[in-house]
Amino acid sequence: MMSRGKLWIAGALLILSHAKGWSQQDSTKRTPPPGNDERTSAPGATAYSLKQCVDSALTNNPTVRQSQFTSEIARNSWNQQRANMLPFISGYASYTNNGGKSVNNYTNTYVTENFNSGYGQLQATLTVWNGGAVQNFIRQYGLLYEADRMDWQQAKDQMTVNVILAYLNVLSLEEQLGMAERQAQATSKRVELLAIQNQEGSISPSDLTDMRGQLASDELTVTSTQNALESNKLALAQFMNIPYSPKLEVEPLGTDLTPAVYPATVDQIYQNAVQNLAQVKAAQLHVASAQKGVNATRGAMMPNLSLFGQVYTNYSTAAASQRFLNTTYDSTGGYASSGVNQYPVYLPNNHFANEKISFGDQINNNVNTQVGIQLSIPILNGLRARTQYKQARVNLEQAKFNANTTITVLRQSIESYYVTMMAAFRTYSTLSEQVKNYQESFRAAEIKYDAGAMKSLDFIIYKTNIDRASLNLIQAKYNYVLQTKVLDYFQGVLTW
Repeated sequence: MMSRGKLWIAGALLILSHAKGWSQQDSTKRTPPPGNDERTSAPGATAYSLKQCVDSALTNNPTVRQSQFTSEIARNSWNQQRANMLPFISGYASYTNNGGKSVNNYTNTYVTENFNSGYGQLQATLTVWNGGAVQNFIRQYGLLYEADRMDWQQAKDQMTVNVILAYLNVLSLEEQLGMAERQAQATSKRVELLAIQNQEGSISPSDLTDMRGQLASDELTVTSTQNALESNKLALAQFMNIPYSPKLEVEPLGTDLTPAVYPATVDQIYQNAVQNLAQVKAAQLHVASAQKGVNATRGAMMPNLSLFGQVYTNYSTAAASQRFLNTTYDSTGGYASSGVNQYPVYLPNNHFANEKISFGDQINNNVNTQVGIQLSIPILNGLRARTQYKQARVNLEQAKFNANTTITVLRQSIESYYVTMMAAFRTYSTLSEQVKNYQESFRAAEIKYDAGAMKSLDFIIYKTNIDRASLNLIQAKYNYVLQTKVLDYFQGVLTW
C-alpha cells in the first residue's frame, strides 16, 4: 500500500496537472476579465456588440418609437399653425337641370321650360389682426415641437442607459459564471482525489463528504449565476425588442473597467446635467410653449380684422340675345286727317332673331366681384374663449411645476447615484485588498491541506473565503461601472 505521504504528494501533482489543463480548457469556454478576452462564440450563437444592442433598441423599442410618433405629430401641428397665416380660399360650383316652371337666373323671370343652369363662386379671407393669436399659436406649437423632440431624445438617452446597464450586467454575470465554474471544477478534482484516497483508507471518510458538500455548494453557485445571467439576457433582448435566445452572446468591451476615482463632483455633474440633459431642455421648452399658449388664447378674445373678396358668375342654356333683322311698317287701319285729306297711319315693327349666348360670353358677362374689410368683435360665445384662456394659464402653472420637479428630482438622482458610486468604489477597494489577503491565505492553506496538516473543514473555510471574495470583487467592479455610466449620462458624456 502507498504511504500516506506519498499519496498526498501524488494527489498534489494530480491536482496541479489538472489545474493546468482546466485553465487552458476554460480560456476557450468562458469569458475571462475584460481586456484579456479571446473567446469565440459557440456554434449558432449570435454575438452582439454594445453599439448593435443600442441601435436595435433605438430602432425597435416601443417606448422610443412612441416618443418619435409624438414628435412627428407635434411637427404636423406646428406646420398647420403656420399654414393658418395663409388666406382661407374656397370655391363652389354647381350645374343643374331645370324642368317645369322655374326662374331663369339670367332674366330673373318665371319660365316654363327645360333648361340647364350653373354658377360658380370663389371667395377668400385673410386675417389682418386678431390680437396676435395666430403668431402666438405658431410660436407655441413650434416650442411644443422642440419640446417633444427633446422628449424623444430623452427616451433615446434613457433607453441607451438601460441597454448599457443590461449589457454590463450580462458581462458581469458571465465573468462571475466563469469564476464560479472554475471554482466548481477545482473542487470536483479534489473530490476525485479524495475518493481515491478514501478507497486507499488514507483519509477520514468525513474529509470526502465535506468536500462533496463544498462541491454541491459550488455547483449551486454556478446554477444561480447561470439563472441570473439568462434573466439579464432576457432583459437585454426585451430592450432590443428581439426574440430571446439562450445562444445570445455579447462582445466584451474594449475598455479597461478597473475602477478609478470619478473625475467630477456632485455640483459639477449637476451643472453639466442642467446644461446638456434633454430632459431639462424639454421641461424648459414646455414652459415656454405654455406661455405662448396663454398669449394666444388672450389674443383670441380680441376683435378680428380681416380682408375678404368674392367672385361670382352664372350660366343658363335659356339665356339668349336678340339680333336686329329689319323694320317693317304695318298699317294700323286708321287715318290721320289734315282737314282736307286723310292719310293712313303706319307703325314701325322691328324684327329680331333670338340667338343663344355662348357659355364663355355668359361667364365673362355675368362676373360679379366683391372686396371688403370685416371687423368681428367677440361679445359672448358661451365663455369658450375665456375658459380656454383660463385653461392655458393652468397649463402654464403645471408646466412650471413640472420643470421645477424635474430639476429637483434630477438633483436628488445625481446625489443618490454619486453616493452609491462612491460606496461602490470604497467597496471595490476593500474587496481588492481582501482578495489579495485571502489568496495568500488560501495558498498557504492549500499547501498544509495537501500535506495532511489541515482538516478538510478548515480548508473549506479558506476556500469559501477566497471564492466568495472573488465573486464579490467582480460584482463590486461592475456595480461601480454601472454607477459611473449613469453619471456620465447625466453630464451628457455617455460613451460606449
